[in-house]
Amino acid sequence: MAALHRWERYSLGSLEQGTAEDPKGRIFATPKELKDLSRIRLCGSSVDTVRQLYHGRLKADRLEAIQHAIDDQSFEIRYPAYGTFRVAKLGKGAGAGYRYKLQNNEEGLVILLAHFYSKEDRPGTHLKIELSPHFIGQRGVQEIQSRLDQFAGFFLAESRPVGVAVHLALDVQNWRVPLDFETRFVTHARVQRRYDGVADWELEDLATVAMKYGKKEVETLMYGKANSLQTVVYDKSKEIKVTDKVDYFHDYWKSYTFGDFEPEKPVWRIEMRFHHSIVQEIGHGLGEALNSFKDLAPHLTDLWRYAMTRNRLMMSPTYLDPYWQLFTEDAEFIHPANGLWLRRKKKRDVSAVGKNLSLIVGNLITLAARKHQTVREVMKNLKRLDCFDDLLSYYRSRNLTEADLREQIEKGLALRRLIGKAA
Repeated sequence: MAALHRWERYSLGSLEQGTAEDPKGRIFATPKELKDLSRIRLCGSSVDTVRQLYHGRLKADRLEAIQHAIDDQSFEIRYPAYGTFRVAKLGKGAGAGYRYKLQNNEEGLVILLAHFYSKEDRPGTHLKIELSPHFIGQRGVQEIQSRLDQFAGFFLAESRPVGVAVHLALDVQNWRVPLDFETRFVTHARVQRRYDGVADWELEDLATVAMKYGKKEVETLMYGKANSLQTVVYDKSKEIKVTDKVDYFHDYWKSYTFGDFEPEKPVWRIEMRFHHSIVQEIGHGLGEALNSFKDLAPHLTDLWRYAMTRNRLMMSPTYLDPYWQLFTEDAEFIHPANGLWLRRKKKRDVSAVGKNLSLIVGNLITLAARKHQTVREVMKNLKRLDCFDDLLSYYRSRNLTEADLREQIEKGLALRRLIGKAA
């Protein structure tokens, strides 16, 4: 990969005094070009969503009270210390694998309880708590973690945090997605989606993705899967009208910009969503256990910079887009950047499952030969599998590349057709 170059930054003040750079300056320069980004307004950088996982043993009396609220069809339960919750029983395919959902819109939180794939009387990851921007914005890190731990102790015995997912969001004004965004955007994500005036909204509890704004004048761009690192860019000012949150966000943006926010102008959001597995991999790379929101909070700004560099908008093959550089460097989340070099480090060794991966590839080649598929079609189907990253890791561990995999498929198809296995 070519070296990644950043623009030099200056301000009018720094240029008045000489040629020294200003790390917060809005005048961006390369040897050939100068851009003034003074009009760009950062309206807010926030932790939009927190999802905290807990391991422990379910308290039987809590489950009985929840089931009673379902059986008597009141679908409501009140805890004196925590308020009133709406209760629902979930199917196996809903609620991320949990049996019960408790929601308190006034507080801004959702509790998912009793994991389907763990026995109720055995310890397991039985609790996931999802926090909304409203809940997060009213509290500091210590208060948020204390509240989460209180809920965990209320529902579980021997509770302990075992993972956390976060969504980090930057809201900007006087910028919009350029028409050539998709051609200049560099990402490792294989899943990419584009929405042009889609007819619906998809709501996943408190984590919303904008998908409908009416006509095709607005696009929403999404890169990556929900169970990995996901990047979403969309018009937040139109989303808040659909979800009836105009007053909340206008007040927030006015406060953040000290009154400079202009309500009549659109606000675009860049959102980086980190699944708890990605957070854990980054923790392994740092040599730290990032199991709780409190553990992760000091690293949030570095996490943002990691994601914005991994998924980035380029001006040229070597230079970052100056707007993307501004968004990367000037957004802060709770703590300033520590200047850490973040990398993900997978804990598991795929060599142990190498035989299984080889069998999967071999059987897919046999099926493809029967269907008279091409090498390109087989590769396309392989990349759709969740285990494709593991497959590539296995090949790299044997000093092989994706090109070697393609060659293996080509030889395999030819051999099977020759000996008649494709019949």
